[in-house]
Amino acid sequence: MEKLRYHFLFLLLFLTSAAYAQSTRKIVKDFDGDLKKDSVRIDDDKKVLVLWLSTKQYKKVESKPINYLNFGNTLVATKTGFEFWNNYDRSGFISVFKYNKTAKKMQLVQMRRTDDKLGRENPNEGLFESSINLLTNKYLGVIKREVKGKTVKTFINADITYPKTYLETFGDAINFDYQEKCIANYEKFNAKK
Repeated sequence: MEKLRYHFLFLLLFLTSAAYAQSTRKIVKDFDGDLKKDSVRIDDDKKVLVLWLSTKQYKKVESKPINYLNFGNTLVATKTGFEFWNNYDRSGFISVFKYNKTAKKMQLVQMRRTDDKLGRENPNEGLFESSINLLTNKYLGVIKREVKGKTVKTFINADITYPKTYLETFGDAINFDYQEKCIANYEKFNAKK
């Protein structure tokens, strides 16, 4: 009987942790600062993000299609908005949205990307991370290498300009365009060596 109780307790703990490990598909919080609850969710069937803002009388707003909506996608609440994570195996994108008071829309303000592909193609190079602040157009790429047992970081700085992107004009095409620009900056940096 004692063994059965331990097995039951283990199963209960496993199921509880599995439930908490599930991705967040919906966030309900005040995005637009009017103290009323707004919401955003991932619609897997239509492959879009769906948003309802109180300042827009809860009119449904949908993103453009996210053609490569992967199993590893989730929404993460931030202090001023939310992040949409869309991961692929060992790489992925994080798209950061914040409410724009002038436009009265959720605006894409930052993109981040992680890719270990470089480490597979170049044995001396490991993880590649990058981010772009879409309000300032400042890009930062970080290459992490192992040198004599220590991690060494190399930085790539550039300016990349994108037009203002709001949730209704957002789709994963901008993420893949960003990926191409990251690779071009990486190759340009390596050509200078």
